[in-house]
Amino acid sequence: MMRSRVWLAGLLAGIAGLLGACGSGAEAGDGGTEPADPTTGQQVTGEQATSAAEAPGEGDAAQDVKITSCEQTGYVPRAGLEVTNSTAELYRYAVTVTISNPNGESTEAYFVEGKLRPGQTVTETIPGSTPVPGEVSCEVSEAKRLPPQ
Repeated sequence: MMRSRVWLAGLLAGIAGLLGACGSGAEAGDGGTEPADPTTGQQVTGEQATSAAEAPGEGDAAQDVKITSCEQTGYVPRAGLEVTNSTAELYRYAVTVTISNPNGESTEAYFVEGKLRPGQTVTETIPGSTPVPGEVSCEVSEAKRLPPQ
């Protein structure tokens, strides 16, 4: 009985702490610091900050990725890629290619490049993660630009 009271008191204290922390943040327009746009240095607010976080770089990163080959090998299929940084900034690229056969079996191949300078092109052949029998086709399923580390 005593143990459950201690547990309940701890739970209620934790909830109270969480509720207190939720209400302590600065609201936009009340003197809180808003994030700055890295290109202009000006503060951005609300919707601008959200859209900037969702779309780093200029345009869609998938436009920078070209599949140059898609082939079956003795074990796992592989895809050839050409990735060109079309932006004016240094970026990391993370690309996922789905390799599939007509029977609906598929695997994924992953490409990551640490730092691509503006205009720089990298070509690489990447293997699928698991075997997929038969004739295969390749498609870019995801491409992201990320800030360099």
